[in-house]
Amino acid sequence: MDSVDIFERFPHKMSWLLFIFLLGFAGRLYTSLDPMLHPWDERYHALVAKHLIDNPLAPKLYVDPPFEQSYQNWTQSEIWLHKQPVPLWTMAASMAIFGVEPWAMRLPSLLISSVCILLTFFIARILTKSDRAGLIAATLHAVNGLVIELAAGRTATDHVDTFFLFFIELSIFLILLAQKRHHYFFLFMAGVVCGLAILTKWLPALICLLLLAILEGLSLSNWKRILPDLILLGTVALVVALPWQIFAWIRYPEEYLWEQAFNSRHFTEGLEGHGKSWWYFLDRIRITVHEGVYLFVAWGIWTWRNSGQNRMPLAFLLTWIFIPLLVFSLAKTKMQGYLLFSFPAYFVLIGWGMDQGLLAVAKQGNRTFLWMARAMFTLIILLAVRYGLERAHPWKSRAAEKAVHTELTSLSLPDQSVVFGAPHPIELMFFTDALAYEFFPTTEQVDRLNSEGWSIWVVDQKDLPEHLIGHSQVQLLALPASLKWFQ
Repeated sequence: MDSVDIFERFPHKMSWLLFIFLLGFAGRLYTSLDPMLHPWDERYHALVAKHLIDNPLAPKLYVDPPFEQSYQNWTQSEIWLHKQPVPLWTMAASMAIFGVEPWAMRLPSLLISSVCILLTFFIARILTKSDRAGLIAATLHAVNGLVIELAAGRTATDHVDTFFLFFIELSIFLILLAQKRHHYFFLFMAGVVCGLAILTKWLPALICLLLLAILEGLSLSNWKRILPDLILLGTVALVVALPWQIFAWIRYPEEYLWEQAFNSRHFTEGLEGHGKSWWYFLDRIRITVHEGVYLFVAWGIWTWRNSGQNRMPLAFLLTWIFIPLLVFSLAKTKMQGYLLFSFPAYFVLIGWGMDQGLLAVAKQGNRTFLWMARAMFTLIILLAVRYGLERAHPWKSRAAEKAVHTELTSLSLPDQSVVFGAPHPIELMFFTDALAYEFFPTTEQVDRLNSEGWSIWVVDQKDLPEHLIGHSQVQLLALPASLKWFQ
């Protein structure tokens, strides 16, 4: 596949790319500055990452709890293997440097999500040989609402899917460079990054192997030529990803095997209320990607089938789109973030289709048609911007969250404290060093905890159990009233 040199100079285009990057960075920065943690799943990721600061090889939700925690419930377990470790390690490193605060925990996602804008541009430019297609694709990536929300931890699967998107895109970019430059260094690095993707969200990262095969023209006649490259990429990825799996299996066998079994159940069961129809993703992409996505995917399929040119880049993009769409549509458990790592393929395809449409209209020489095409494509961009604004909520006040954050961070609890009746125990454990539970203890539990040296607190509220009122070993804790409804 011939391609332009992605490093050649294009000053006027670079200024647009810089503007797009800064626009995307600003949107991600704004949404990342929420002072409180978000539910499902950021609060859990943040707390585990906080505990990893002290022991990177012991992912824990509860540290040395006084009660037995069920490893079969990832919202209550002590050892926490519900997610692979690389995003959590990175978040922990950021908080170790900048302090245990939500913004510090989100900083890595903010940075890598912004870098993904550039990766989308360069991937598009290599595949389409068009700066304009690349700039359109980068713009769609920069303003996409779901991408921004996930990077800020505002919706489920949050930073994990943001990291996964970054590693998949970076691995694909390196694969494209390896094919262009015929240099095994890039392929080796693609394997390293693919391994990190496995350590982020497990086996869906293997799509990098399939895309490498498609790029090199997979067929029965040349599989022997392609096989060494696939072996190199797969072996390096395995060397990177396997040590943690072996360690976790040996060190935490029950928890590790349970989580692996739980992961496999996503294909056969609709877990935790996320069972959806087979067409869920097919329908959802018109919201999460773009309203015009079906038109451009149809254009890509038609062009791939009927044109002798650009077949390989289109096959590459369509594989990147349809394999995840097919696999996750077959799974019973479905969440909108599962397809995030294929979003750049949609953005590139839309950018390419718009670029080709403008070229075709310009060749006709009809200025009216050209202005109509420009107006239509401007509308496509504005629809994407509108969706981004809807998800970023730039008009929403953060006064309530700031007030709760101020009161929580000002709490001063003695060492070895345990708080009962907490409306949001995960947040309380993140902002303090206490253990926290939603339930209230029995008299026997209070006596045992007191004998073990625990400082026992219960949240002061109207429905406090009678056996705890006035108990000499129990202290009342006043939490912000707004925390009870804060979500």
